Amino acid sequence: MLILGIDPGTATTGYGFVESDVNGTTKVVSWGLIETDKDGFKENRLEAIYKETLSLLKKNTPDLFVMEKVFFATNAKTAIAVGQAQGVLLLAASRFKVRVVEYAPATIKKIITGNGRAKKKEVQIAIRKILGNHVKSKAHQKTHFDNAADALAVALTHAMKAKERSQ
Repeated sequence: MLILGIDPGTATTGYGFVESDVNGTTKVVSWGLIETDKDGFKENRLEAIYKETLSLLKKNTPDLFVMEKVFFATNAKTAIAVGQAQGVLLLAASRFKVRVVEYAPATIKKIITGNGRAKKKEVQIAIRKILGNHVKSKAHQKTHFDNAADALAVALTHAMKAKERSQ
């Protein structure tokens, strides 16, 4: 099963493709970032996220689209912006008729690190440990590995939960 994990954001959306077989073996197929111009108009940024996601879906044809649920208790402006990014991501998945599953951040952290309150750095370390040291920041991209690590963590969470269900 090819799983596309997404960490939504308007400035940087992380993505990660993880292949999971019936035995629960997982491997990273690819990962990266969709980055938008932070000074650009909101509608142009959302369009860029949508178009790049369509391109990823067309190129890789995943079986499942897994996204992190966004929860912000204090910053409504950020929550709205990320919600808008989620909207165009869901639309892209719908265009390709890919089923969408969402997981809460605490669930992802619990599955990946064993601690539902883990810090971002702990998630990154766990992702590298689980998926291998070849998952490193890319030299040609900005230093937003945490967004890609979160996307890989989302995909891996689903793969691990699917393995649990099959046992």
